[in-house]
Amino acid sequence: MTLRINTSPFLFEPSTWQPEVLARLDTHHVVAVSEDAHARTRFATGLQRFLSTQPNTETCVLHGRSILDLDGLCAQLERLLPNEGLARTIDGPKGVASILRTHQPLPGHPVLRNRFFIFHDADVLARLNPVLFGEIVEVFAGVAAELEYGTNETSLIQRCLYLGGPALEREARRPSSRLHTWGDDGPGIPFWSLVTGLDQPNTSICSIDNLLAAHPA
Repeated sequence: MTLRINTSPFLFEPSTWQPEVLARLDTHHVVAVSEDAHARTRFATGLQRFLSTQPNTETCVLHGRSILDLDGLCAQLERLLPNEGLARTIDGPKGVASILRTHQPLPGHPVLRNRFFIFHDADVLARLNPVLFGEIVEVFAGVAAELEYGTNETSLIQRCLYLGGPALEREARRPSSRLHTWGDDGPGIPFWSLVTGLDQPNTSICSIDNLLAAHPA
């Protein structure tokens, strides 16, 4: 019997573009787009593997094909983050905003410094229910900014990476999208702007195809 050994210099895809994305996530939520579903999966898998090597970091994966309404999002969040019953609401003491604020360390573990949500197929909900998608995007951005700028209780950096195709890119390039603006609560300063001091969410658009082409495996 002959034993054949793989002599490739890489057992896995080399980490070249992943640090670039991580650096952007330090300051922005990121919309990563490609028409190629395989490229999106390759990108997400490579990034998730890279994030798993970072200290004091938690990565939560959301499967957008099963997020067709608020219940679908909540069903996934309550399996990812500690909770005492998640209400099917955006706000309120047991709503989505509340669970996103959860950051208690596990006994014997260091304080969490980074939490990343990888939202696969985010364009599914954006097409099906754009109003709800905007509310979800806004609460992710609002709580992240609140944790970072609105309190002195934590230094948790929480970001969301949205993955999708052309429909998501169109939404991300729309100036009035909740990816770039806080919702209008009526007269006065928008709620999240008042809480966080930020005039708008910080969201960046990333071409998956360009990144992978610039750093071929």
